[in-house]
Amino acid sequence: MSLLELDDVEVRYGSVRATHGISLRVEEAETVALVGSNGAGKSSTLKAIMGMAPVARGGVRLDGVPLNGLRPSQVVRRGVGYSPEGRRVFPMLSVLDNLRTGAFTLPRARFTARLEQVYAYFPRLKERPGQLAGSLSGGEQQMLAIARALMSCPRLFLLDEPSLGLAPVIVQRIGELITEIQRSEGLAVILAEQNALWAMRLAQRTAVIDLGRIQLEGPSEQLRHNEDVRRAYLGT
Repeated sequence: MSLLELDDVEVRYGSVRATHGISLRVEEAETVALVGSNGAGKSSTLKAIMGMAPVARGGVRLDGVPLNGLRPSQVVRRGVGYSPEGRRVFPMLSVLDNLRTGAFTLPRARFTARLEQVYAYFPRLKERPGQLAGSLSGGEQQMLAIARALMSCPRLFLLDEPSLGLAPVIVQRIGELITEIQRSEGLAVILAEQNALWAMRLAQRTAVIDLGRIQLEGPSEQLRHNEDVRRAYLGT
């Protein structure tokens, strides 16, 4: 049994279909890149897993147990972490208080130890716990969004466009952190990205989504060197 199973998942917003039957498997400790252009259905797929988007048809299961119909807070309690697109930190809260919001499922006795674990990945955040999140740089806000989602000790980590709007040097650092965290904690990761080549370098397996459907899926190394994929999705 796979850790995560999506079977023919259709997401609708009113009369608009955002996905047209997404089927995907994610194994324990595996990183999967979900790549495609803006509007292809990447974010809607992640939101369907999190209980944030209406699933009109199909099933979402974690460890074989359905997630359909659960609230996002319940999905987090099942072991799913989510870092949304756009670095959506709480700008008027401090760094530390942002991290506290991500730890709502964590027993109080474990908070300090988990905080230190997360700070070890993000030493810049440890240096400025009292600083307002809205005053951080774009890269620091992205790190805070990732760190906040990690505070719940997830088994499955969903990252939506973590490279969006960041300078190349920061994107490289974010990639290094994702790899370090995945290996250290044994997480399964779904990395939804328009920056396809970058995401494919981080993932063992890639699913290419277009017009709400997964068009191609396979080992990232193979897809990176597939000429049709390079022309259609990688711009080379």
